[in-house]
Amino acid sequence: MERLVARGTFPVLVRTSACRSLFGPVDHEELSRELQARLAELNAEDQNRWDYDFQQDMPLRGPGRLQWTEVDSESVPAFYRETVQISSPSARDLRLRRRRETSPRRVLLPAAPPAWARWSRPRARGCGEPI
Repeated sequence: MERLVARGTFPVLVRTSACRSLFGPVDHEELSRELQARLAELNAEDQNRWDYDFQQDMPLRGPGRLQWTEVDSESVPAFYRETVQISSPSARDLRLRRRRETSPRRVLLPAAPPAWARWSRPRARGCGEPI
């Protein structure tokens, strides 16, 4: 099929260095060190707050604010045992289809456009109209 528009009609968009580096060069090593320091700080805050070592996945030894007790998984409600809830798209589709079937199929249209509609659209000016 023949091209309807010549390639020269539209300018080719080229990325300049300003598009890729808006805030200057990034020192990835420094950024990584800052990230690791912040993560360690957050980990220490969580560890102190919960008396729990999240890295080792076990409570901290010694006296603390909280006392952790191990319980059998069958003794807690299912809500605490389930970690992932997967909803299949077909269940969602069935709910939507059921909702559509039970809802009335009516479309209500206004008899006339509302008063504000007349003023919200710009009017075209004729050749002889003042600006």
